[in-house]
Amino acid sequence: MGRYALRRLLQMIPVFFGTTFLLYALMFALPGNPVGALTSGKPKNPAYIAYIIDQFHINDPFIVQYFKYLQGIFTGDFGKTFNGVPVIDIFTQRWPVTIQLSVVAFTFEIVIGIALGIWAALRKNKVVDHSSLALTLVLIAAPVFVLGYVLQWVIGVKLGWVAPAGIQDGFPKSYLLPGFVLAASSLAFVLRLTRQSLLEAFGSDYVRTARAKGLPATTVMRKYSLRNSLIPVVTFLGADFATLMGGAVITEGIFNIPGIGQQLYQSIRLRESVVVVGIVTVLIIVYLLFNLIVDILYGILDARIRYE
Repeated sequence: MGRYALRRLLQMIPVFFGTTFLLYALMFALPGNPVGALTSGKPKNPAYIAYIIDQFHINDPFIVQYFKYLQGIFTGDFGKTFNGVPVIDIFTQRWPVTIQLSVVAFTFEIVIGIALGIWAALRKNKVVDHSSLALTLVLIAAPVFVLGYVLQWVIGVKLGWVAPAGIQDGFPKSYLLPGFVLAASSLAFVLRLTRQSLLEAFGSDYVRTARAKGLPATTVMRKYSLRNSLIPVVTFLGADFATLMGGAVITEGIFNIPGIGQQLYQSIRLRESVVVVGIVTVLIIVYLLFNLIVDILYGILDARIRYE
């Protein structure tokens, strides 16, 4: 198991360097001037502009900027914004908000997605099954901003069950509505994946053998059907948690949540490449770590994976 985990860990290294390199290249290739975006509509102080250009190596070649950024990461320095605020301070201030939002969304996926998926599989071709599948189509097809604004108006404004925007009600109440909106499409995938995997497990030889031996239905469900059918679901959920944090940009904008997604949007608009790359680098690291955890869990659930 240790060699399996080490192999997976080593595979993460080229992925990390490759994704950060592509990200930095995309930021470098964006049209416009970051200094111009920062000083748009304001008096342009030549001394300040010269300071910005020197401090952030704006006139340096792309590859020089990239390696200087990597050097900073490995020494614990993620750089500063154009206003002189350390990026690490932005993480400290905004990251917990996005984490809380992602945890609420992730909880919706697990509790509602898996529960409805199991229920739909047990009631195949019944009203519950058809209703669940219809719900997944709506959640997958509805754009995030449409679903967000509709639920914000109905639940937040008309019914008044929660505040329509902001986090003034604290955790978890302020995060329930945006958390559901953030989780909506992933929840639908979890529901459909759980249902399909469980139906396939019901028809497998080992489940039919367990039933033929006279084992109780609950034992067959828990030890044979459910355990094996959850392997692809666990894989999806593990990778999706980091995706939720990265996908919070639109949701945090709709509900005015001061998280890392909102900061990411502002930094892209101002072309603060250090902040954008710093935030996305953390997302990449989180994504890779969660994939490593999922791979290890995958190996625990299915021993064949470890020996491939």
